[in-house]
Amino acid sequence: MVDIRTPDSPDWWLVRLGKQLDKSCRRYDLLERYYSGNHPLPEGDRRARELFRLLQKKARTNYCELVVDAPRERLKVVGFRTGGDGTEQTDREAWKIWQANKMDANAGLVHTAALKFGISYVIVGPNQKRHDRPIITPEDPREVTHASDPLDWRKVRAAIKTWHDDVSQKFYAVVYLPGTIHYYRSVKNYSSPDQPETNKWTAGWWEIDTSEEFPDGTANNPLGDEVPVVPFVNRPDLKGNGQGEFEGVLDIQDRINNQILDRLVIAKMQAYRQRWATGVDTTDEKGRQTEPFVPGADLLWSVPNDDAKFGDFAQADITPLLAAVRDDVQDMASISKTPPHYLLSSIINASGDALKAAETGLVSKVLDDQVEFGESWETVNRLAGRYTGRDVPEDAEVVWKDPESRTLAELASANTQLKAADVPWRPRMRLLGFSPSEIDRMEAERTADAMLNGLFGQQEAAGQPPSTPGANNAPAEASSNGVRPSDQLQRAG
Repeated sequence: MVDIRTPDSPDWWLVRLGKQLDKSCRRYDLLERYYSGNHPLPEGDRRARELFRLLQKKARTNYCELVVDAPRERLKVVGFRTGGDGTEQTDREAWKIWQANKMDANAGLVHTAALKFGISYVIVGPNQKRHDRPIITPEDPREVTHASDPLDWRKVRAAIKTWHDDVSQKFYAVVYLPGTIHYYRSVKNYSSPDQPETNKWTAGWWEIDTSEEFPDGTANNPLGDEVPVVPFVNRPDLKGNGQGEFEGVLDIQDRINNQILDRLVIAKMQAYRQRWATGVDTTDEKGRQTEPFVPGADLLWSVPNDDAKFGDFAQADITPLLAAVRDDVQDMASISKTPPHYLLSSIINASGDALKAAETGLVSKVLDDQVEFGESWETVNRLAGRYTGRDVPEDAEVVWKDPESRTLAELASANTQLKAADVPWRPRMRLLGFSPSEIDRMEAERTADAMLNGLFGQQEAAGQPPSTPGANNAPAEASSNGVRPSDQLQRAG
């Protein structure tokens, strides 16, 4: 049994953060339902709801996923710059750690969770096999939460990670504090993670998880006074509380689903002309109700009553409902800063400038996300550097891919103008959107091309035929400066 009566103790933080996590999970589960398309069933007429429950499921149109995916697909980390005190070597070392942890793919998971839930996490831990490659793991906010320093919400004061293990059928929790890390497990076994719903975060529910490596369930924090849990907050307020990307348009999503349900019900019940008849006896000789007329293209209806009349009602017009849905989708696009053609999929006679103007809000939003998420990735890079004994300068920054789509002609024109302004080659390539690794390879190829061009130029000046790659092209005589081209190439190398 743990002792939760002492404030700021590991046991106290276990229960406090656990209750905070449970409270947040109710909101996260709702947002997950909207993102995955499992929206609450739209409401309608009671009779229609009972009769057309299948139509309720079909009425759900998932725009929330598009609202998240639009900025997420433009958030791509392409490198690190370790600041003015760093070097290209330190930049490459940071990128090697990134690649070793498969962060090209995992970073997208972190960004998706942050955009969806309003927050996600990354935990930086030591690598027991390779000390120069710390482990960076993306974490689900339904399993991880933290408490911020009251004076600086970006500084993590304490954090917890909890999960259910299917093999041991126990719940586990890890509490991260400055200086120490503490391990816990549930007292009882639970075959399902959904089984314990009451009194989970109480003193009697948990016990210290001891092992040969940690006999008292406590380990030293390799980072000292820094907690190795890094939050990624989307659209934070002054207190550090995040908001999901589509959280402000949930009512519009519900409204769209309700209108689509009305359209489906009308199409099912009123889309065809309803016939009526007067002066016609619709009962048989025993007084039972019958269906005297069966519609058909080759059938003739006749009745003995000369006063009988037939007619039909006009079918219902669903055009206003379709227009209402389009208006709601436009509202969702405007509020969430998602380009309308992403949601409506209608591009008719639209120029490139018009499409670029429609994406202005999205690009602006992605640039804000790059600033916010970039601060978190810089913290991850700095913590990883501490594990490897590498000091990451305070002015280190993340290199993002340009979120704006540009044509090849625009890039070529920009390169010409930058070159005319005497901007060095490497900064020009960065401004044009090339990643640091691509620039390194391009620079190596440029150097090789320059060396070969210099060799060929010297051979032509000496009246010799150009060298053929792979052939024995040893020059017979020295060049005009008295140095053989092969010697000059060797010296240049």
